[in-house]
Amino acid sequence: MDDDAISEQESEAIRRRLMVIRKYVAGDNQAEFARRLGIASTRWNNMERGFPLTLKVTFLLIKAVDGLTTGYITHGHTDRLPTALKRQLASLEEELFPKGKRPSRT
Repeated sequence: MDDDAISEQESEAIRRRLMVIRKYVAGDNQAEFARRLGIASTRWNNMERGFPLTLKVTFLLIKAVDGLTTGYITHGHTDRLPTALKRQLASLEEELFPKGKRPSRT
């Protein structure tokens, strides 16, 4: 495997965190969320389906969500998130991916 490639498990964890972030900002509406980010809805949909997350979209997410960090987006690290955001994202993660079905912290 290419040393730069991410594992399937890591890719799945990122995909799920993207869904949590979208739900936090725009509920179930992918098109509205993509519009807020300034990208095509098909591009966002592809990322939620597991296509690679680009650096540009990572920066757009951080700009769109006050307090969001690259550490959360890419690895699930919550230590630097504001407390309220951390709680809201955890609640949405539990709603979308009930215990036993959540992504690992990679």
